[in-house]
Amino acid sequence: MSVGLKYLYNEIKKHEVKLLAGENGLKNKVRWTQLVESVEVASFLQGGELLFTTGLAMTSKDDLFNLVKKTHEMLASGIIIYIGKYIDEVDEEIINYCNENDYPVFSVSWGVEMRDTMRYLSARIIESEKNYIELSNAIKDAIFLPDHKDLFMPVFSKVGYKPNWNYYVTIIEVNSKDIDNIDLNAEMIQVTNFIDVELNYVRRNFYIKLMKEFIELEFYLGMDKKDCTLETFHNGYEASKKILQINKILRNEKSNIRFSDIDVYRLFLDMDSKENLKKFYENNLGVLEAYDNMNNTDYLKVITSYYENNCKMNETASALFIHRNTLNYKVNKIEEILDINLDDISDKSKIYLCTIIKYLL
Repeated sequence: MSVGLKYLYNEIKKHEVKLLAGENGLKNKVRWTQLVESVEVASFLQGGELLFTTGLAMTSKDDLFNLVKKTHEMLASGIIIYIGKYIDEVDEEIINYCNENDYPVFSVSWGVEMRDTMRYLSARIIESEKNYIELSNAIKDAIFLPDHKDLFMPVFSKVGYKPNWNYYVTIIEVNSKDIDNIDLNAEMIQVTNFIDVELNYVRRNFYIKLMKEFIELEFYLGMDKKDCTLETFHNGYEASKKILQINKILRNEKSNIRFSDIDVYRLFLDMDSKENLKKFYENNLGVLEAYDNMNNTDYLKVITSYYENNCKMNETASALFIHRNTLNYKVNKIEEILDINLDDISDKSKIYLCTIIKYLL
């Protein structure tokens, strides 16, 4: 778990800590604090640390710049420099470097007790981690044990979540070959930053923003359009999970659509048994699929593209890279095989439903 550097900085201003440069980096997250006095020690950093240095091991003016540069390269969140005994000042080269790289550098007078500041910061980080664990467990209880409100409502109240507020549930499932090499905590911190944006704007742009920000990740998104309360949080979760399921199935341009666009899919997913759906499909498009398998034809692909292009012949022909006359022949052949008339609303609707069902079986 980590804590926002901006939050910590506001907390330790009382310890006479001053921001010198890298203000844009205050969005960084801090996992822990650490004392670092040399480039060699800095090479062992894991990232996300808020560092302290006194200059004790420095022998030249360049040592401080090299240390700041190295800690930034090791993905530290920021560095606090003690001024007065071993370091006289933070020169302009460091200020410019930190501003250019959004790397926060702070100063504090030598007389300020480092141990008090570090102890205070550590306490804030531990408290934040405790709250995070409690909140995570409360969310799980709200989803999987909704009848046991005594397990989660007091925790929500403690962290300031009001029972009469409206909440929206979003599920993100990451599926990546490099999952073990990805810092999901750091990635999800960026994801949660979108919550600061107006909710309607988030709904329209959430997936696109995530795709741009995390292009190296393969993930699926389920986001319910309807709000819920803390007591009905489980309903929002189940609804978003169904959207996620659909988005995993639909791997084309129609994927990642919300409930308002997929009412038919939702209707089918709400059915307890899929046997009736399977029989309905087999008695209709299943016949066409079997014909393709026996005769090495592509009629199922043709009819699917036909519906994906709103039953428009020109667009379908273009999508399939075939002549319009060829498409006419194939559509007529499909009508013959299935004994249907695609100009009839009943037959057209029946086949449309089958094109949806085949993704859900």
